[in-house]
Amino acid sequence: MDSSGNEPARMIDMRGLLRKENSMNVFPLVANHFRSDGGAMFGLVPKALWSRICPADDNNLIAQRTNVLLIQHPAAGWGLLDTGCGTPEAFSEKERALHGLDDTWLLQSALRDKGLGFGDIRWIALTHAHWDHAGGLFLPDGSAAFPNAEIHLFQTERDLATGGDPLLYKSYPKSIAGGLRRIQDRLRPVKEPGTEILPGIRLESAAGHTAGQACIRVERPVLPGLSDPAPPALLFTGDNCPTRHHLRMVFQTAYDTLPLETRAWKQKQLPICARDKIPLFFSHDADTFGAWIEPDSKREYVTTRLYPS
Repeated sequence: MDSSGNEPARMIDMRGLLRKENSMNVFPLVANHFRSDGGAMFGLVPKALWSRICPADDNNLIAQRTNVLLIQHPAAGWGLLDTGCGTPEAFSEKERALHGLDDTWLLQSALRDKGLGFGDIRWIALTHAHWDHAGGLFLPDGSAAFPNAEIHLFQTERDLATGGDPLLYKSYPKSIAGGLRRIQDRLRPVKEPGTEILPGIRLESAAGHTAGQACIRVERPVLPGLSDPAPPALLFTGDNCPTRHHLRMVFQTAYDTLPLETRAWKQKQLPICARDKIPLFFSHDADTFGAWIEPDSKREYVTTRLYPS
């Protein structure tokens, strides 16, 4: 492994791993721990309501993770859905304290535990390009953390991230905007919602948190430790539904640029996931990676089972 954490690509022997023809092995990983203002994470919802389900500390901060999905694709090799915040070395001491970031890069160690280095990652799909989802694409010196990976995201999101709009400088910091410009040759911007970027993996429209956000659908996922038959698909929700506590229509972040579209996305997608028993996988839940849901007469939708249970 070199100083950037890269290892040469190689065949990985994952003993005991369930493999099925045309299915994909999916490993949820924690890329980072951090903390955010609870009020910002729940927008219009009063603290008296959200703090019952997601307690805050004395500074009104709630615990979060950046959860990513490592996927072994039968044709395209190893890939990631989102990359998290990146190495803590990319942040100042003040920023690390403000965000409650770990002192080590958990994604690097999580990949190493799978016998992988950054050079083994051949493709990455982004829900969106905010710092806590795409920050892991780049090292502190500006170089690419995953030098062999093609990057898939919606073209609208690419344009927002690299367009230099001063109103979005906090959402898309210079490190990400400049980094995406430098790796244009490996960017694969997607124009049409529902596009299959790889067999069995689709970027579906999830405008709301950002205008170019995607939710990512993975067909026939094989999940470690799941004794039941594999679900027909899973949905990686991005920040339209960042935790299991955001299932209700108005439980959404204050960061959403199109809040009504966030609700419209939930109104469309959640009934389908409940009906077809498709688990949702959450970008920021501090306690679980995913959940199955069902309708509820009082709370709209509730979880019936968590993953891992």
